[in-house]
Amino acid sequence: MLDIAVIGSGMSGSAVAAELERAGRDYVVLEAGADRGRAHTAADPRSADLADPARDPSFVPFLTRPGTVYGPLSGYRERLGGRSLYWRGICIRVEDQALADWPAEVRHALLGATGTPGLYDEIEALLREWSDGTPLTRARTATEKEMTGELGRLGYPAVPTPRAVRDLGEGRWDAYSPVAALPAGRFLTGHRVSAVRELPGGGFSLALQGGERPALVARRVVLCAGTLGNIALVDGLLHGTANGLAPRRYSIVDHTACGLLAVDPHGTHEAMDSSVHAGFHPSARSNLIVERRREGAGVLLDAWAMGEQPPEAASTVLAGDDMEITLEPAAEAVLSDVREQQRRLMGGLAAGLGLPVWREERYVSYEEAAARAADRPGTAVFYDAAIGELDHECAGLELGGEHVDTWGLLRSSPGVLLAGPCLFPRAGAANPSLTTLALARYVVQRMD
Repeated sequence: MLDIAVIGSGMSGSAVAAELERAGRDYVVLEAGADRGRAHTAADPRSADLADPARDPSFVPFLTRPGTVYGPLSGYRERLGGRSLYWRGICIRVEDQALADWPAEVRHALLGATGTPGLYDEIEALLREWSDGTPLTRARTATEKEMTGELGRLGYPAVPTPRAVRDLGEGRWDAYSPVAALPAGRFLTGHRVSAVRELPGGGFSLALQGGERPALVARRVVLCAGTLGNIALVDGLLHGTANGLAPRRYSIVDHTACGLLAVDPHGTHEAMDSSVHAGFHPSARSNLIVERRREGAGVLLDAWAMGEQPPEAASTVLAGDDMEITLEPAAEAVLSDVREQQRRLMGGLAAGLGLPVWREERYVSYEEAAARAADRPGTAVFYDAAIGELDHECAGLELGGEHVDTWGLLRSSPGVLLAGPCLFPRAGAANPSLTTLALARYVVQRMD
């Protein structure tokens, strides 16, 4: 019998494994995908195309029948390291107004108290150490320094975007991934867990998809299969196969974004891209990120407001024989209001920068906006990123909620713990990775 089985090797799974390794625990990580190496995709120019799911052999969509919510390019990167090898390293804390809806004990663990560091402080210190002592908000390029001053003069509380990244030279970089430092012997790749079943005598049986291998048995299980994957595994534990029964409902949220692109064909920029966090804006429930980078012979300005899918506008996951995700008309109306506020925020930024604007009321993809921006140098072209497009799906199995206690234990099966964004009682507007790393430490600290 395995002692601790961690299901999934993405950001949450590898972070849990790193904490177990640090604590000297005995564990194995089960990963459905293959070992395609542990280097970040931006570390090698030849792998940069993998950021596009359509070009990535490791991409697997969430749903067998994608819909308008969570479409065909919404899914996981099934490989050792998962999405941790694709993220941009942005480390922003969940804002206070969203954390106010988290259980008090979890909130206090994240934030700490006067004179006592919290988990956010600890993880930020870990990331600084990984970055050779570089502060997360230190300017990495001369352009970042200029952008910070320029945005500050326009009234934005601008700082270099906190990022856990290292410049590798010639435009190459990598972002922190816990999987990089873990011993190879801790992983079993090509092991897709299709079900977890509690055994009468204690422990859990882990069924492997296809039945080509015998089930594994573990004393404890940590579910790190991503939000949708964790929901499917928990639903199976709660209800078994339950063929023919009405689907069970879980609520999840993601982020929604509105951005602008502008091309300066005569501009110059360093090899490393520049990124500035221009504050959290309550009216749009959004963080504003402004970036510049080389684009062909010129420079591309890419700015976006990334905001919360509010709890009252949550999507509904229908878990059963086939998983579906729906969005009710009332939720769509709330999200339309968020999008309108984001567009106003972006319009104000464009005006401050002196850029004429091209925009339409309809949804405009990043790819369409990029083509239009190239045809209209010096014009800010608006684009949208709807829910399901940002790989930030959260909630469904919230800490302190119906299924999971405030320690991350599954109430019906306390030998099962969960980690990752599925635990977020409210996502807020922040990228989930920093909080995912902090919650991995929180969950492992409470494991017997």
